[in-house]
Amino acid sequence: MSGRILIADDSANVREVLQMNLETLGYEVLVAEDGDQALQTIYRDSPDLLVLDVMMPKQNGFQICRKVKADPERAGTPVILLTAKSQREDVYWGKDCGADEYMTKPFSAKELEDTIERLLIRRAAARSHALLNFEDDLERRRAAGEEGALSLLHWDSRAMDVFRKKYGEVRYAEALERLKMEGGSFVQSETEGGRIEFVDGQGFRLLLSGDPEEVEELAEELCKRLTRLVRAFYDASDRERKMIPIRDFKTGETQSVPLLSFTAEVNPFGR
Repeated sequence: MSGRILIADDSANVREVLQMNLETLGYEVLVAEDGDQALQTIYRDSPDLLVLDVMMPKQNGFQICRKVKADPERAGTPVILLTAKSQREDVYWGKDCGADEYMTKPFSAKELEDTIERLLIRRAAARSHALLNFEDDLERRRAAGEEGALSLLHWDSRAMDVFRKKYGEVRYAEALERLKMEGGSFVQSETEGGRIEFVDGQGFRLLLSGDPEEVEELAEELCKRLTRLVRAFYDASDRERKMIPIRDFKTGETQSVPLLSFTAEVNPFGR
């Protein structure tokens, strides 16, 4: 097995031991001694897997993991969190920030090596799957007899037009980027093999396999999250009114345009 692995730990001894073991197995190993160095390395060198100590200075492992999993381009990078703690709340925070595995020190080298290999194999399979375009993936799932649904997460085009005109393209671009990140993070953390894609002028489409009722619930939940997120980009006065007054220059009348929201159109497929 090959791959580029980042070891981020403030203990020089841990870094050296893990680096030696993993390089012996044929991995390329990068090291960082604090959270800031780790984040710089992640964005500069794009490692295939991250081994992060929870209690690092500057930025801890939870913070780094959360930032990686919220980035659509890096959300698929496996993360192993290492800690000397084993309290239930630490395990909870590890899972909450999106970590793929949570290991308590001391651990055996074999245990870590096996975990790394398993996660890299899973990542390779996921990346191969991602090479299919959206339509091909949908047809593949149908041909395989999978159950699931293609959901269209619509926004109201009139509400979006008004938002862009009132707040400008800079805020629109910021809101759109946050929406894409939220959608990617949701699919990564809440689904198995799900896909989401932005559709210009319409919203998003979501492809999920599984029980149709459960898939519909996930689509509805993502709509709620996207709606809450985008409304944070409105001014407080507009949020309080829950609408934006717009003057129609042809008639001279004032119209009330609701704030942007998302609705799900769920189209099941399969058995």
